[in-house]
Amino acid sequence: MGWYKQHSSFSDPLDTPVVDRCINCGNHKEVKTTMTMEFGEGNYNTGPICKDCYSANRGPRIIQV
Repeated sequence: MGWYKQHSSFSDPLDTPVVDRCINCGNHKEVKTTMTMEFGEGNYNTGPICKDCYSANRGPRIIQV
């Protein structure tokens, strides 16, 4: 084993994509992250959100200087 070869124990077998039901669209797709969304006034729902809904509904990035 040389310095240029990574040992087999360093590979992460959990890199498989997670497929779950999206809280926004309700379809079974690959999950991007877990979010808390507010549906109505004071009605919060926490769960996984798919990549499509996450990219479509994310807010503007706020840069603090």
